Amino acid sequence: MSSYISPFKPWIAAAIFILALEAGIYFYDKPNPFDRTSFLQFSFLKDETPQRLFVHEKIKAFAFSNPDIVQSGDSSGFYGIDPRVVMSDLPGPASYLNMSCCANLGFRGYFNILDLMARNNSSIKYMVLHVTPYTMPRAETWDADGASLWAVPELKVFGDAVYDAYLSVWRIFQIPSLALRRKVTDFVFYANGFFNEPSRPLLNNVNYLEFLKVFRESHGFMKETDPRVAVSPAECDVPTPTFFSIRGMRNKTYLEEVLDSYADLAARHRAKLAVVFQPVACSLGTGKGSQEAREVIANFKQAHPEVEIPFPLIETWPADMFSVPAHVKAEYTDKIGHRLGRAMAEIMNRNGSK
Repeated sequence: MSSYISPFKPWIAAAIFILALEAGIYFYDKPNPFDRTSFLQFSFLKDETPQRLFVHEKIKAFAFSNPDIVQSGDSSGFYGIDPRVVMSDLPGPASYLNMSCCANLGFRGYFNILDLMARNNSSIKYMVLHVTPYTMPRAETWDADGASLWAVPELKVFGDAVYDAYLSVWRIFQIPSLALRRKVTDFVFYANGFFNEPSRPLLNNVNYLEFLKVFRESHGFMKETDPRVAVSPAECDVPTPTFFSIRGMRNKTYLEEVLDSYADLAARHRAKLAVVFQPVACSLGTGKGSQEAREVIANFKQAHPEVEIPFPLIETWPADMFSVPAHVKAEYTDKIGHRLGRAMAEIMNRNGSK
């Protein structure tokens, strides 16, 4: 018998050593489970992107926060919706959490965040998808993780990374030592701090550092600090790209596919979905530039009466209320927050409060 296992003794010894090492790290270092992933990249001489850091910090802080309402979506919601304003309009002591981030998280990423939060928090009764009509679903933000958004190399879509790090069955292999990746990469890349300060922030960026100061108290919200640009009030052009759906054996718009998927997600978690479109500076005009998108939404509402869509796709506000097309200026945070808060209050009252 001993001769049979002899060839495997080195492997067995190595396995025992690794198990003992990982157990030691687990019991003595007590690493946060959300640090035990490869979600952050820690690349050589390359900063983390602020978008990944926003998502990582929000998940780490709020994954088990037991909100009643959770919001996901692009930066229109991140910089626009202050949960404290929304909650001031809600019936009872309902809690609202802003998990929105950025367009390059993508609709797959918004979806994964809602899924993650609902899996971890049975308290969630409402899921809010908050987006601007300027960044509607398309291949890059639904089925093309890693694609460069708007041809900007730094803005790569990373929604599937949320699934891989926090939802995939492979997360069972996220061993405790993964939490030491930054220390290891600093040791290897920067001679154990000789070329870089080990205690430095993950990103020395003004917006990220301000975010760290405020996001816990604000329930995930941060004021915009955009350089002001002239925002066009011209007619809205909302593209609705299509793909061939094997399941339906027909051409289908990405907008329809995304709305259907979110409705299924909410139903699976026994939550009510609200799809919220942010106001825009562009106008309805002749309606031709947004006609197909509005028709898709109208058909979806008929097929899914359980989903709340409290605002039209195109709701035009004065152009000087926007810092950039997708962001309402910080001085109008109360206005856009109360817009959503009152709508959610009406929805909650109609559905029996919480």
